[in-house]
Amino acid sequence: MPLLHKKPFIRQKPPVDLKPEEEVFLCKVTHEIFRTYDEFFERTILCNSLVWSCAVTGKPGLTYQEALDSERRARQSLQNFPSSLVVPLLHLTALTHRTRLHEVCDDVYSYVKERFFPGEMVDMVARSGARHPCQVLEVISPHSNGALNGHTPNHVESDSIIISDSDEDTTPVSPKTPKTTPNGKKSSLNPSVFKYKIRLVKAENGETQLVKVAQLCRKKNVFTRDRLKLLLKQHCEPQNGVVRLKASTVAHYKLSEQNFSQIFPDEPPVFVFSPPGKSRGRRPNDASPGQVNFATESQDMMRAAEEKLRIMQQREEMAGMAQEKARMKKEREDLWEAKKKEKEDRERKREEIKKIIEEERQKRKEEKERMKIEKEKEREKLREEKKKYAERLKLWNKPREDMECEDLKELPAPVPVKTRLPAELFGDALMVLEFLQAFGELFDLKDEFPEGISLEILEEALVGCDPEGPLCELLFFFLSAIFQALAEEQEEVARDQVAEADTKDLSEALDDDADPTQSAITAVAALAAAWPQLHQGCSLKQLDLDSCTLTEILRLHILASGADCSSTNAKFRYQKQGGFASTDDPCVELRLSNPGLVKRLACTAVYDLLPGEKLRILHALCGKLLTLVSTRDFIEDSADEQRQAKQELRELKAEQHRREREEAAERVRKRKEEKLKEQELKLREKLKEEAKNGTQAAGEELDTSTESQEAQGNTEDEEEPTPNSKAKKDIHL
Repeated sequence: MPLLHKKPFIRQKPPVDLKPEEEVFLCKVTHEIFRTYDEFFERTILCNSLVWSCAVTGKPGLTYQEALDSERRARQSLQNFPSSLVVPLLHLTALTHRTRLHEVCDDVYSYVKERFFPGEMVDMVARSGARHPCQVLEVISPHSNGALNGHTPNHVESDSIIISDSDEDTTPVSPKTPKTTPNGKKSSLNPSVFKYKIRLVKAENGETQLVKVAQLCRKKNVFTRDRLKLLLKQHCEPQNGVVRLKASTVAHYKLSEQNFSQIFPDEPPVFVFSPPGKSRGRRPNDASPGQVNFATESQDMMRAAEEKLRIMQQREEMAGMAQEKARMKKEREDLWEAKKKEKEDRERKREEIKKIIEEERQKRKEEKERMKIEKEKEREKLREEKKKYAERLKLWNKPREDMECEDLKELPAPVPVKTRLPAELFGDALMVLEFLQAFGELFDLKDEFPEGISLEILEEALVGCDPEGPLCELLFFFLSAIFQALAEEQEEVARDQVAEADTKDLSEALDDDADPTQSAITAVAALAAAWPQLHQGCSLKQLDLDSCTLTEILRLHILASGADCSSTNAKFRYQKQGGFASTDDPCVELRLSNPGLVKRLACTAVYDLLPGEKLRILHALCGKLLTLVSTRDFIEDSADEQRQAKQELRELKAEQHRREREEAAERVRKRKEEKLKEQELKLREKLKEEAKNGTQAAGEELDTSTESQEAQGNTEDEEEPTPNSKAKKDIHL
């Protein structure tokens, strides 16, 4: 639970008399309920204030939610802490005597970072640099190494001596024997002399290896100062001004029943002693977790030796600092004299250069003024020319009669069009021809006209009377395309009707039809569509189409047009054909506007009709194809492709213009850079020449000043000085 002002926070319990149906305010962060909005608002503001702290890490200045998240992360980090390191770390913590927790962490971390403990999972670094996970089975000390190699632990080398700054006698010891501290305790061995028996995690036969400490390393973020500090915060508490383990921790891990040699084969480390303040207790005699007293006499001896060594070091440092201070003072004086002289020389040179630069600046200013006047004249001239050009352009753009234009040309002589069609039918014939050219590929025109269709073929179809001529093939094409497209639409309408599962009966359909004229047209068309089924036994689309039956099938198709417009397919026609109705059918319009033409088809072959009548039939069939869904989709797709092509063209043009602008800007930039470089080179050369001339002028000025002083001394008694002496005085000044 987060701490409020570093004190435990207690949630507000629900009211005792709270009713189930009562409306309350819920604070989702703390899971508290309030009856009044003011209390809820105060708790919300308190939760969002930076007055909370984490109960695990002690981090202050957090909101309630941030403190909860900090506690969750800290507990997760504690759960992931290696269990094999907990007991060794607690043992080492018990050996410390510090007044601050971060000092304890520093002592323990500096000792553990170069040592590994049994049961710990580490990485072994191979010669190739690859890391292999392994487990430490045993830590082998140098004493056991000597015994294994045939050496006795009592062997002593006479030339191995430890020099101590205390008053005690020096005693020869073996290099394998740990050094002793002034209080008589043995110090810890160098961590590099230990060896570790490990077993690779991926080893199949369980083979063990003996490696050095340089070949082992822990994984990143497994053991850090922050995680160690977090662990010790849970197990330590201040006792008499010194950081000690909690009694519950000692009892839980049974630390008093264990020795340090069971954890690591070395002498217990002797950490730095931090003396507590007044009334803070004393250091225990033994460093084991179960004891709390210290050897006072040993500590006094150690502190006296340390104090003596510190005083000697301070004296040596003070003597060296005095010599260094005198030497640095002399160097500073010499350096100051050199800098002073250098500064005077630099000031004199700066004055000379400043005078030269001032003269050059004056010359550049005059040159700039002259150039400015010339440019202003050029701009004025350009403005006059632009003004005259704008007046001429305005006069040229003024609207005028075509016959008053100066660049008139003779119109080309018109070429007469030779055709067998009457002049009033020529435009309609071109419309049919254009339709076939535009939609011929969609309706497979090449099946009837492999070589394509031209104006001569269309003229022959309209003027000629041959039953096997181009008119027959043209009508075959139109009727086949219409029948095939209508069959596809009927299949799609049938699928839509099955999906919608419309349950309207005949009476509801009749009620929906409010237009009697449209109903009559649909009824007549339905009778004409049913006629082939009654007399021929099949629908109109299934009849054999040839030059002999073409006229009758064409007549029946015109009469049956509009029969497929009903309430069942109204939704399909509204969505796919733009609200298509029976009166919108071009064949229905032909039947209503030219009833005599339809009657003539009952007794006259279509080949014997007049060119105008044939053309009206072709117009109606073209319009019928244009009402189909496939044609509308083709037109929309073509329009989309055209829009996309236009968009791509605009983008390409914009990209080309942008690239041209960038290239032009790059060329201008390069020209400016080249021009600036040339000006810089010229200016440098000019400054060098002026510097040389300035040096010579300074020497001449010095000679002139000496002569003027002598002339002034000779002419002091004269009332009016000569012009030469006055000039010399001016030069001297």
